[in-house]
Amino acid sequence: MPNSLNPVAAPVSVACRLPGMPNVQRALAEVLDLGDADWAPHFNSGQHNGGWHASALRAAPQSPIAESPGEYAVALYRDTALLDRCPALRELIESIPCEHKAVRLLRLVPGGEILEHSDSHINLRDGEARLHLPLQTHEDVFFHVRGHRIPMRTGEWWYADFSQPHRVVNRSPQARIHLVIDCVANAWLHAALAEADSGMPHAPEADPAWQFAQFQQHVYQHPDLQERLLANGTPNGFAQAAQQLGQSCGFGFHAAEVLSAMAAGRRAWMQQWVL
Repeated sequence: MPNSLNPVAAPVSVACRLPGMPNVQRALAEVLDLGDADWAPHFNSGQHNGGWHASALRAAPQSPIAESPGEYAVALYRDTALLDRCPALRELIESIPCEHKAVRLLRLVPGGEILEHSDSHINLRDGEARLHLPLQTHEDVFFHVRGHRIPMRTGEWWYADFSQPHRVVNRSPQARIHLVIDCVANAWLHAALAEADSGMPHAPEADPAWQFAQFQQHVYQHPDLQERLLANGTPNGFAQAAQQLGQSCGFGFHAAEVLSAMAAGRRAWMQQWVL
């Protein structure tokens, strides 16, 4: 279980950095040359605040939404016309010697927020993996998987178990752009994962989740603050009140951190009844 009071590097089973760092500059230049018509709002509109966009590089023609990864047999996926315009991106994709399913570009604009959610069947237990390669990112992009901040940096291939709760917020002044490949796990991938590591961690003080953990400890030591928070009857009301109280006490976090911690608590409570 994650320890929200003392964030540590994510276990390799949750997220890990694969060996090797490709040069992504040519691919990024191709992406920055794309027009507005090449991007679509992410189809999962209930899970973001409007700042999440996708562009399909490989998709199943049967899918009603090209940018949706779908759950089709790998043989049904085809390269899109957009990929023909992007030779550097194609080189990066072909550097992953697995059978490829959906391949997409995902963009999160400044101020964009992806709410906590889980993607079923995207994990090694089901024989598949989703790999992320940041083409452009920033220290103020916060990507959390199961309560751990994942330190993805430009030019690093990352695997994460996206069947676990995950969320992202971009507090930086530039768009976060990732190349994302869904692929069938094979011997090459398992060998790469065996050599993977947890990446270079960011300083914890900048992480809103770390700030919230410090606020929790502060509240434990002040019963009057506990009473003020317990006066709020709804989850969203509680989260908003906690954020405001945290700011007044000098802690910089957001309602998303509170709601994520509450969801983790509910999952832990329910798990104790599962044999």
